[in-house]
Amino acid sequence: MKKTFNVIFTIVIFFLSFLLQLFLFNKFSLFGVKPNFLLISVIVVSLYTNIYAGTIYSFLLGVVADIIFGSNGMFTISYVITSMLLGFFNENYMKENYLSIIVITVISVTCFEVVEYFQSMIMLSRFINIILLLKQLVLSIFLNAVLVFIMCYIFRKIIGHVEKKQNRIYW
Repeated sequence: MKKTFNVIFTIVIFFLSFLLQLFLFNKFSLFGVKPNFLLISVIVVSLYTNIYAGTIYSFLLGVVADIIFGSNGMFTISYVITSMLLGFFNENYMKENYLSIIVITVISVTCFEVVEYFQSMIMLSRFINIILLLKQLVLSIFLNAVLVFIMCYIFRKIIGHVEKKQNRIYW
């Protein structure tokens, strides 16, 4: 029962993350930085699943994002690397600790922004201002960390509610 719920919930998060990114988060920005809700969903799913499920989720999400946004593999590469790093850290931290969520968000956003930076350098065949990367990185970390906190809080409440209901069921 719990495994079925996790699969259904992950599929809902997959489609919901695209809808929110396309129709809500692409409409506003903070100092030129848009929140990356797809990356946030990769973080949350990778935190609450194992390394294999998180990597498969991030690969599928990245492929669909590359198709929708017309990228040449940047989202797939970034999301898979991020998910694999989170999968390795998944066993060594406590999901209930907000400090560990901040550290994981910083690592994830940094990974995504660095991959995007190097891909832009390769595509343009020239160096891009490192100060621009640092500004983008700091603002993106702040904005995405706030959204990851909100998502983890909601995710914990839903999981707690489902576990309480499952404990009440007597077979």
